[in-house]
Amino acid sequence: MGDAAMNEEKPLPQLAQVARQQGLYLAEVFKGNKKEDEKPYEFFNLGSMASLGGSTGLYDGSKVGKTGSEISVPGYKGFLAFVSLSFFFCFS
Repeated sequence: MGDAAMNEEKPLPQLAQVARQQGLYLAEVFKGNKKEDEKPYEFFNLGSMASLGGSTGLYDGSKVGKTGSEISVPGYKGFLAFVSLSFFFCFS
């Protein structure tokens, strides 16, 4: 588990959003709320975000969703993307 973990059968991008989702899944397993074989972990791609400095950012939503059933969400840049990035890290 984690952003540098490698699964040869189902490779995932080495991103913080993968590590976060895996951590939340694993926490549910450790708490006993979910058994490991009950429902396998599935990555949900939120798209890619980047801070460009000067209160600007960039969002690419070309592949959002579960693998095999992704949708395309319009990308955006500038201050709105920066605010979205900040919101995501503060409240997710």
